[in-house]
Amino acid sequence: MEPAPLLLLLGLVWGCSGRPADKLVVVPREPVVRYGGSAQLNCSLACAEGTVQWKGLDTNLGSVTSFPTHSVLHISSAVVATEGTKICQGTCHGQHYQHAVDLKVYALPDTLQLEVGPRALEPGQPASLRCSAQRVYPRMGLVLTWYWGDQVLEDEDFDVTETDEELFDIVSMLPVAGKEVGEGVEFRCEVTLSIGQETFTRMASVTVSAEAVTEQPVATATSTGSPRTAAATTGSPSTARSVTTTALSLELSVPTHDPTTALTTTPSTAHLATTMLPGSGTTSPPAEAQGTTADSISWGSPPAEKGTGPSMGTAPACSLQIWSLPPNGTRGRSLRIKCHARCAGNATVHWLKTPVALSQYREEVVGSSSTLRLDRAEPWHQGHYQCVLLSNRSQGVSLQLMVLDDSFSMGPAIAVGTTVSLLGLIVTGIMSHRLWKRFRSQYKLA
Repeated sequence: MEPAPLLLLLGLVWGCSGRPADKLVVVPREPVVRYGGSAQLNCSLACAEGTVQWKGLDTNLGSVTSFPTHSVLHISSAVVATEGTKICQGTCHGQHYQHAVDLKVYALPDTLQLEVGPRALEPGQPASLRCSAQRVYPRMGLVLTWYWGDQVLEDEDFDVTETDEELFDIVSMLPVAGKEVGEGVEFRCEVTLSIGQETFTRMASVTVSAEAVTEQPVATATSTGSPRTAAATTGSPSTARSVTTTALSLELSVPTHDPTTALTTTPSTAHLATTMLPGSGTTSPPAEAQGTTADSISWGSPPAEKGTGPSMGTAPACSLQIWSLPPNGTRGRSLRIKCHARCAGNATVHWLKTPVALSQYREEVVGSSSTLRLDRAEPWHQGHYQCVLLSNRSQGVSLQLMVLDDSFSMGPAIAVGTTVSLLGLIVTGIMSHRLWKRFRSQYKLA
Protein backbone atom coordinates (compact mmCIF):
# COMPACT_ATOMS: atom_id res chain seq x y z
CA MET A 1 0.00 0.00 0.00
CA GLU A 2 1.31 3.50 -0.84
CA PRO A 3 2.61 5.47 2.19
CA ALA A 4 0.69 8.69 1.44
CA PRO A 5 -2.84 7.21 1.80
CA LEU A 6 -1.69 5.34 4.89
CA LEU A 7 -0.45 8.54 6.55
CA LEU A 8 -3.69 10.29 5.63
CA LEU A 9 -5.77 7.57 7.28
CA LEU A 10 -3.54 7.60 10.36
CA GLY A 11 -4.02 11.38 10.59
CA LEU A 12 -7.78 10.94 10.48
CA VAL A 13 -7.58 8.33 13.22
CA TRP A 14 -5.48 10.68 15.41
CA GLY A 15 -7.92 13.52 14.84
CA CYS A 16 -10.84 11.37 16.03
CA SER A 17 -9.08 9.77 18.99
CA GLY A 18 -11.44 11.33 21.51
CA ARG A 19 -9.42 14.41 22.48
CA PRO A 20 -11.66 17.28 23.71
CA ALA A 21 -12.64 19.87 21.13
CA ASP A 22 -12.37 22.58 23.78
CA LYS A 23 -9.82 22.77 26.55
CA LEU A 24 -10.55 23.60 30.17
CA VAL A 25 -13.30 26.17 30.63
CA VAL A 26 -13.61 28.10 33.90
CA VAL A 27 -16.79 30.03 34.74
CA PRO A 28 -16.65 32.87 35.66
CA ARG A 29 -13.54 33.85 33.72
CA GLU A 30 -12.84 36.93 35.85
CA PRO A 31 -14.34 36.10 39.26
CA VAL A 32 -15.04 38.85 41.79
CA VAL A 33 -16.35 38.09 45.28
CA ARG A 34 -17.45 40.45 48.03
CA TYR A 35 -15.55 40.44 51.32
CA GLY A 36 -17.27 37.95 53.63
CA GLY A 37 -19.30 36.55 50.73
CA SER A 38 -19.26 33.29 48.81
CA ALA A 39 -18.49 32.25 45.25
CA GLN A 40 -18.35 29.17 43.03
CA LEU A 41 -15.76 28.60 40.31
CA ASN A 42 -16.72 25.89 37.84
CA CYS A 43 -13.95 24.23 35.81
CA SER A 44 -15.09 21.83 33.07
CA LEU A 45 -13.61 19.66 30.32
CA ALA A 46 -15.63 18.13 27.48
CA CYS A 47 -14.26 14.63 27.99
CA ALA A 48 -16.42 11.98 29.64
CA GLU A 49 -13.43 9.79 30.57
CA GLY A 50 -11.25 12.69 31.70
CA THR A 51 -10.43 14.12 35.10
CA VAL A 52 -10.79 17.70 36.34
CA GLN A 53 -9.44 19.02 39.63
CA TRP A 54 -8.62 22.33 41.29
CA LYS A 55 -5.02 22.23 42.51
CA GLY A 56 -2.89 24.11 44.99
CA LEU A 57 -5.48 23.93 47.76
CA ASP A 58 -4.74 25.71 51.04
CA THR A 59 -6.71 26.98 54.01
CA ASN A 60 -7.73 30.14 52.16
CA LEU A 61 -8.93 28.48 48.98
CA GLY A 62 -12.10 26.67 49.97
CA SER A 63 -13.71 23.29 49.38
CA VAL A 64 -13.82 21.36 46.11
CA THR A 65 -16.53 19.13 44.66
CA SER A 66 -15.30 17.12 41.66
CA PHE A 67 -17.15 15.18 38.98
CA PRO A 68 -15.86 13.32 35.89
CA THR A 69 -16.35 16.31 33.58
CA HIS A 70 -16.10 19.28 35.94
CA SER A 71 -14.89 20.48 39.33
CA VAL A 72 -16.52 23.18 41.47
CA LEU A 73 -14.47 25.31 43.84
CA HIS A 74 -16.65 26.62 46.70
CA ILE A 75 -15.39 29.75 48.45
CA SER A 76 -17.13 31.03 51.57
CA SER A 77 -16.44 33.89 53.97
CA ALA A 78 -13.97 35.47 51.57
CA VAL A 79 -11.20 37.61 53.07
CA VAL A 80 -8.34 39.59 51.55
CA ALA A 81 -6.06 36.54 51.73
CA THR A 82 -8.57 34.58 49.62
CA GLU A 83 -7.83 36.50 46.44
CA GLY A 84 -5.15 35.40 44.02
CA THR A 85 -4.53 32.88 41.26
CA LYS A 86 -6.52 29.65 41.29
CA ILE A 87 -5.37 26.77 39.07
CA CYS A 88 -7.50 24.04 37.50
CA GLN A 89 -5.92 20.97 35.88
CA GLY A 90 -7.47 18.34 33.65
CA THR A 91 -6.55 15.23 31.68
CA CYS A 92 -8.19 13.56 28.70
CA HIS A 93 -6.79 10.51 26.89
CA GLY A 94 -3.25 11.27 27.97
CA GLN A 95 -3.48 14.97 27.21
CA HIS A 96 -2.88 17.39 30.11
CA TYR A 97 -4.53 20.80 30.41
CA GLN A 98 -4.21 23.67 32.87
CA HIS A 99 -6.15 26.90 33.31
CA ALA A 100 -5.60 29.71 35.83
CA VAL A 101 -7.98 32.48 36.92
CA ASP A 102 -7.37 35.49 39.13
CA LEU A 103 -9.93 35.75 41.94
CA LYS A 104 -10.47 39.30 43.21
CA VAL A 105 -11.99 40.32 46.55
CA TYR A 106 -13.68 43.67 47.16
CA ALA A 107 -15.28 45.36 50.14
CA LEU A 108 -17.61 48.35 50.09
CA PRO A 109 -20.11 49.35 52.80
CA ASP A 110 -23.78 49.42 51.93
CA THR A 111 -23.94 53.13 52.78
CA LEU A 112 -21.79 56.22 53.12
CA GLN A 113 -21.86 58.43 56.20
CA LEU A 114 -22.44 62.12 55.43
CA GLU A 115 -22.22 64.56 58.34
CA VAL A 116 -22.85 68.32 58.44
CA GLY A 117 -21.07 70.59 60.92
CA PRO A 118 -20.96 72.54 63.04
CA ARG A 119 -24.76 72.61 62.71
CA ALA A 120 -27.28 71.85 59.99
CA LEU A 121 -26.91 73.72 56.70
CA GLU A 122 -28.47 77.17 56.65
CA PRO A 123 -28.78 79.29 53.50
CA GLY A 124 -25.92 81.77 53.30
CA GLN A 125 -23.97 80.24 56.21
CA PRO A 126 -20.61 78.46 55.76
CA ALA A 127 -20.39 74.83 56.83
CA SER A 128 -18.26 71.72 56.62
CA LEU A 129 -19.28 68.37 55.14
CA ARG A 130 -17.68 65.08 56.19
CA CYS A 131 -18.08 61.98 53.99
CA SER A 132 -16.73 58.65 55.20
CA ALA A 133 -16.82 54.96 54.30
CA GLN A 134 -15.61 52.12 56.47
CA ARG A 135 -14.14 48.73 55.56
CA VAL A 136 -13.25 49.39 51.93
CA TYR A 137 -10.98 47.23 49.73
CA PRO A 138 -8.94 47.48 47.57
CA ARG A 139 -7.56 50.98 47.77
CA MET A 140 -6.51 50.92 44.12
CA GLY A 141 -9.45 51.83 41.89
CA LEU A 142 -11.20 53.82 44.65
CA VAL A 143 -12.38 57.36 43.81
CA LEU A 144 -14.28 59.85 45.99
CA THR A 145 -16.00 62.79 44.28
CA TRP A 146 -17.94 65.79 45.67
CA TYR A 147 -20.81 67.36 43.71
CA TRP A 148 -22.55 70.73 44.07
CA GLY A 149 -25.78 70.03 42.25
CA ASP A 150 -24.65 68.41 39.00
CA GLN A 151 -21.30 70.20 39.03
CA VAL A 152 -18.20 68.26 40.07
CA LEU A 153 -16.36 70.10 42.82
CA GLU A 154 -13.29 67.92 43.12
CA ASP A 155 -11.93 64.39 43.25
CA GLU A 156 -10.78 64.38 46.84
CA ASP A 157 -7.53 62.81 48.07
CA PHE A 158 -9.22 61.27 51.08
CA ASP A 159 -7.55 60.26 54.32
CA VAL A 160 -7.01 56.51 54.65
CA THR A 161 -6.66 54.35 57.76
CA GLU A 162 -5.87 50.64 57.46
CA THR A 163 -7.73 48.21 59.74
CA ASP A 164 -6.52 44.96 61.30
CA GLU A 165 -8.42 43.04 58.60
CA GLU A 166 -6.38 44.70 55.80
CA LEU A 167 -9.39 46.86 54.90
CA PHE A 168 -9.46 50.66 54.76
CA ASP A 169 -11.51 53.43 56.38
CA ILE A 170 -11.67 56.60 54.27
CA VAL A 171 -12.69 60.15 55.25
CA SER A 172 -13.07 63.30 53.14
CA MET A 173 -13.81 66.83 54.40
CA LEU A 174 -15.39 69.54 52.22
CA PRO A 175 -15.51 73.16 53.46
CA VAL A 176 -18.49 75.02 51.99
CA ALA A 177 -18.62 78.82 51.64
CA GLY A 178 -21.78 80.63 52.67
CA LYS A 179 -22.47 81.86 49.13
CA GLU A 180 -22.64 78.22 47.95
CA VAL A 181 -25.31 77.29 50.51
CA GLY A 182 -28.61 78.25 48.91
CA GLU A 183 -32.08 76.88 49.47
CA GLY A 184 -32.65 73.75 47.35
CA VAL A 185 -28.93 73.25 46.69
CA GLU A 186 -27.78 69.63 46.90
CA PHE A 187 -24.32 68.52 47.97
CA ARG A 188 -23.44 64.95 47.07
CA CYS A 189 -20.61 62.60 47.97
CA GLU A 190 -19.95 59.71 45.60
CA VAL A 191 -17.55 56.79 46.09
CA THR A 192 -16.73 54.58 43.10
CA LEU A 193 -14.78 51.33 43.27
CA SER A 194 -13.53 49.73 40.05
CA ILE A 195 -12.22 46.18 40.22
CA GLY A 196 -11.67 44.03 37.16
CA GLN A 197 -14.52 44.73 34.76
CA GLU A 198 -16.93 45.63 37.55
CA THR A 199 -17.74 49.11 38.94
CA PHE A 200 -19.54 49.70 42.25
CA THR A 201 -20.93 53.07 43.37
CA ARG A 202 -22.18 54.49 46.65
CA MET A 203 -23.76 57.95 47.04
CA ALA A 204 -24.96 60.16 49.89
CA SER A 205 -26.42 63.65 49.56
CA VAL A 206 -27.65 66.58 51.65
CA THR A 207 -30.06 69.24 50.38
CA VAL A 208 -30.73 72.65 51.92
CA SER A 209 -34.45 72.92 52.59
CA ALA A 210 -36.89 75.26 54.34
CA GLU A 211 -39.27 72.45 55.30
CA ALA A 212 -40.14 72.07 58.96
CA VAL A 213 -40.51 68.35 59.68
CA THR A 214 -38.15 66.16 61.68
CA GLU A 215 -37.94 62.53 60.54
CA GLN A 216 -35.92 59.47 61.53
CA PRO A 217 -35.10 56.72 59.00
CA VAL A 218 -36.56 53.25 59.38
CA ALA A 219 -34.85 50.30 57.71
CA THR A 220 -37.06 48.35 55.36
CA ALA A 221 -36.66 45.41 53.00
CA THR A 222 -37.90 46.36 49.55
CA SER A 223 -38.47 44.18 46.53
CA THR A 224 -37.07 44.73 43.07
CA GLY A 225 -38.55 47.80 41.48
CA SER A 226 -38.56 51.53 41.96
CA PRO A 227 -36.89 53.11 45.00
CA ARG A 228 -38.98 53.46 48.13
CA THR A 229 -38.68 55.86 51.03
CA ALA A 230 -39.54 54.70 54.54
CA ALA A 231 -39.51 57.16 57.44
CA ALA A 232 -41.18 57.50 60.81
CA THR A 233 -42.03 61.07 61.79
CA THR A 234 -41.08 62.11 65.31
CA GLY A 235 -41.84 65.38 67.07
CA SER A 236 -44.14 68.09 65.87
CA PRO A 237 -43.61 70.50 62.98
CA SER A 238 -41.83 73.72 63.86
CA THR A 239 -40.88 76.89 62.07
CA ALA A 240 -37.14 76.27 62.24
CA ARG A 241 -35.24 75.75 59.02
CA SER A 242 -34.14 72.20 58.32
CA VAL A 243 -31.87 70.23 56.05
CA THR A 244 -32.97 67.17 54.13
CA THR A 245 -30.26 64.52 54.12
CA THR A 246 -30.48 61.42 51.97
CA ALA A 247 -28.15 58.51 51.50
CA LEU A 248 -28.51 56.36 48.41
CA SER A 249 -26.66 53.09 48.07
CA LEU A 250 -26.22 51.89 44.52
CA GLU A 251 -24.14 49.04 43.18
CA LEU A 252 -23.68 49.37 39.45
CA SER A 253 -22.07 46.81 37.19
CA VAL A 254 -20.30 47.42 33.91
CA PRO A 255 -21.36 44.58 31.58
CA THR A 256 -18.59 42.25 30.51
CA HIS A 257 -20.20 41.30 27.17
CA ASP A 258 -19.41 37.67 27.99
CA PRO A 259 -22.26 35.50 29.25
CA THR A 260 -19.86 33.06 30.88
CA THR A 261 -18.40 35.66 33.21
CA ALA A 262 -21.59 36.29 35.13
CA LEU A 263 -22.02 33.44 37.55
CA THR A 264 -24.32 35.10 40.05
CA THR A 265 -25.96 38.45 39.74
CA THR A 266 -28.59 40.39 41.62
CA PRO A 267 -31.13 42.80 40.11
CA SER A 268 -30.47 46.47 40.76
CA THR A 269 -32.56 47.81 43.62
CA ALA A 270 -32.30 51.23 45.24
CA HIS A 271 -33.29 51.73 48.86
CA LEU A 272 -33.67 55.32 50.01
CA ALA A 273 -33.67 56.71 53.54
CA THR A 274 -34.65 60.31 54.23
CA THR A 275 -33.74 62.35 57.30
CA MET A 276 -34.95 65.87 58.08
CA LEU A 277 -32.69 67.80 60.44
CA PRO A 278 -33.70 70.94 62.36
CA GLY A 279 -31.85 74.17 61.71
CA SER A 280 -30.16 76.54 64.13
CA GLY A 281 -31.58 77.03 67.59
CA THR A 282 -31.95 73.27 68.22
CA THR A 283 -29.78 70.81 70.14
CA SER A 284 -29.69 68.11 67.44
CA PRO A 285 -26.23 66.61 66.69
CA PRO A 286 -24.60 66.80 63.24
CA ALA A 287 -26.44 64.94 60.53
CA GLU A 288 -25.43 61.37 59.77
CA ALA A 289 -27.37 59.81 56.93
CA GLN A 290 -27.26 56.17 56.01
CA GLY A 291 -28.97 54.20 53.27
CA THR A 292 -29.61 50.49 52.91
CA THR A 293 -28.30 47.75 50.68
CA ALA A 294 -28.85 47.82 46.92
CA ASP A 295 -26.81 45.12 45.20
CA SER A 296 -26.80 44.68 41.46
CA ILE A 297 -24.12 42.04 41.07
CA SER A 298 -22.48 39.60 43.41
CA TRP A 299 -20.51 36.40 43.05
CA GLY A 300 -22.49 34.28 45.41
CA SER A 301 -24.32 35.96 48.26
CA PRO A 302 -22.45 38.59 50.28
CA PRO A 303 -23.65 38.72 53.86
CA ALA A 304 -24.03 41.83 55.96
CA GLU A 305 -20.80 43.64 56.82
CA LYS A 306 -19.20 42.72 60.16
CA GLY A 307 -19.73 45.14 62.98
CA THR A 308 -23.30 46.04 62.00
CA GLY A 309 -26.32 44.36 63.48
CA PRO A 310 -29.32 43.30 61.43
CA SER A 311 -31.52 46.21 60.42
CA MET A 312 -35.09 46.38 61.61
CA GLY A 313 -37.44 44.84 59.06
CA THR A 314 -34.75 43.07 57.02
CA ALA A 315 -34.41 39.35 56.48
CA PRO A 316 -31.65 37.39 58.27
CA ALA A 317 -28.36 36.91 56.44
CA CYS A 318 -28.43 33.98 54.04
CA SER A 319 -26.07 32.39 51.57
CA LEU A 320 -27.76 31.83 48.21
CA GLN A 321 -26.22 29.58 45.54
CA ILE A 322 -27.21 28.52 42.03
CA TRP A 323 -25.64 25.96 39.69
CA SER A 324 -26.47 23.52 36.91
CA LEU A 325 -25.55 19.89 36.26
CA PRO A 326 -23.91 19.49 33.87
CA PRO A 327 -22.39 23.01 33.75
CA ASN A 328 -23.49 23.39 30.11
CA GLY A 329 -26.61 21.72 28.79
CA THR A 330 -26.58 19.41 25.77
CA ARG A 331 -29.45 19.40 23.32
CA GLY A 332 -31.66 16.35 23.79
CA ARG A 333 -30.14 15.37 27.14
CA SER A 334 -31.30 15.80 30.72
CA LEU A 335 -30.45 18.95 32.64
CA ARG A 336 -31.14 20.34 36.10
CA ILE A 337 -30.71 23.81 37.57
CA LYS A 338 -30.65 24.09 41.35
CA CYS A 339 -31.04 27.06 43.70
CA HIS A 340 -30.15 26.54 47.37
CA ALA A 341 -30.35 28.86 50.37
CA ARG A 342 -28.30 28.45 53.52
CA CYS A 343 -29.95 30.40 56.33
CA ALA A 344 -30.05 30.28 60.10
CA GLY A 345 -33.75 29.39 59.93
CA ASN A 346 -36.15 28.10 57.32
CA ALA A 347 -36.05 29.83 53.94
CA THR A 348 -37.97 29.56 50.69
CA VAL A 349 -36.46 30.30 47.29
CA HIS A 350 -38.43 31.47 44.28
CA TRP A 351 -37.52 31.46 40.58
CA LEU A 352 -37.78 35.05 39.39
CA LYS A 353 -36.50 34.62 35.81
CA THR A 354 -36.28 31.66 33.43
CA PRO A 355 -35.77 31.69 29.63
CA VAL A 356 -39.17 30.01 29.13
CA ALA A 357 -42.28 29.67 31.27
CA LEU A 358 -41.75 27.98 34.62
CA SER A 359 -44.47 25.48 33.73
CA GLN A 360 -42.17 23.94 31.09
CA TYR A 361 -39.86 22.66 33.84
CA ARG A 362 -40.41 19.98 36.45
CA GLU A 363 -39.80 21.80 39.72
CA GLU A 364 -38.79 19.90 42.84
CA VAL A 365 -38.79 21.79 46.16
CA VAL A 366 -36.99 20.22 49.12
CA GLY A 367 -36.37 22.32 52.23
CA SER A 368 -34.53 25.49 51.24
CA SER A 369 -33.77 24.24 47.72
CA SER A 370 -35.60 24.31 44.41
CA THR A 371 -34.51 22.28 41.38
CA LEU A 372 -35.70 22.74 37.80
CA ARG A 373 -35.45 19.49 35.82
CA LEU A 374 -35.51 18.95 32.06
CA ASP A 375 -35.61 15.51 30.45
CA ARG A 376 -34.57 16.99 27.11
CA ALA A 377 -32.75 20.32 27.00
CA GLU A 378 -33.36 22.49 23.94
CA PRO A 379 -31.76 25.74 22.67
CA TRP A 380 -34.66 27.81 24.03
CA HIS A 381 -33.79 26.62 27.53
CA GLN A 382 -30.48 28.47 27.49
CA GLY A 383 -30.26 31.98 28.88
CA HIS A 384 -30.65 33.81 32.18
CA TYR A 385 -31.84 32.01 35.32
CA GLN A 386 -32.46 33.98 38.51
CA CYS A 387 -33.75 32.90 41.91
CA VAL A 388 -34.40 34.98 45.02
CA LEU A 389 -35.32 34.53 48.65
CA LEU A 390 -39.09 34.75 48.98
CA SER A 391 -38.72 36.71 52.23
CA ASN A 392 -36.21 39.18 50.75
CA ARG A 393 -36.36 39.59 46.99
CA SER A 394 -33.49 42.06 47.08
CA GLN A 395 -31.17 39.08 47.63
CA GLY A 396 -30.84 36.86 44.60
CA VAL A 397 -28.39 35.01 42.40
CA SER A 398 -28.27 34.36 38.66
CA LEU A 399 -26.78 31.91 36.22
CA GLN A 400 -26.11 32.27 32.48
CA LEU A 401 -26.67 28.81 31.00
CA MET A 402 -25.71 27.53 27.55
CA VAL A 403 -27.25 24.58 25.68
CA LEU A 404 -24.93 23.11 23.06
CA ASP A 405 -25.63 20.77 20.16
CA ASP A 406 -24.74 17.14 20.73
CA SER A 407 -22.01 17.39 18.07
CA PHE A 408 -20.03 19.75 20.32
CA SER A 409 -19.80 17.13 23.06
CA MET A 410 -19.14 13.88 21.15
CA GLY A 411 -18.51 11.17 23.70
CA PRO A 412 -15.62 8.72 23.69
CA ALA A 413 -17.93 5.92 22.58
CA ILE A 414 -18.53 7.66 19.25
CA ALA A 415 -14.84 8.50 18.95
CA VAL A 416 -13.85 4.88 19.66
CA GLY A 417 -16.36 3.65 17.11
CA THR A 418 -14.95 5.99 14.49
CA THR A 419 -11.40 4.90 15.34
CA VAL A 420 -12.27 1.20 15.08
CA SER A 421 -13.97 1.76 11.72
CA LEU A 422 -10.95 3.57 10.30
CA LEU A 423 -8.56 0.92 11.62
CA GLY A 424 -10.76 -1.70 10.02
CA LEU A 425 -10.51 0.11 6.69
CA ILE A 426 -6.72 0.27 6.99
CA VAL A 427 -6.39 -3.44 7.84
CA THR A 428 -8.79 -4.39 5.05
CA GLY A 429 -6.84 -2.28 2.56
CA ILE A 430 -3.50 -3.80 3.57
CA MET A 431 -4.82 -7.37 3.40
CA SER A 432 -6.50 -6.76 0.05
CA HIS A 433 -3.30 -5.28 -1.37
CA ARG A 434 -1.21 -8.27 -0.20
CA LEU A 435 -3.71 -10.83 -1.53
CA TRP A 436 -3.84 -9.05 -4.87
CA LYS A 437 -0.01 -9.12 -5.17
CA ARG A 438 0.05 -12.83 -4.22
CA PHE A 439 -2.60 -13.85 -6.75
CA ARG A 440 -0.89 -11.77 -9.44
CA SER A 441 2.49 -13.51 -8.87
CA GLN A 442 0.85 -16.98 -8.95
CA TYR A 443 -0.95 -16.09 -12.16
CA LYS A 444 2.33 -15.05 -13.86
CA LEU A 445 4.05 -18.31 -12.79
CA ALA A 446 1.21 -20.37 -14.25
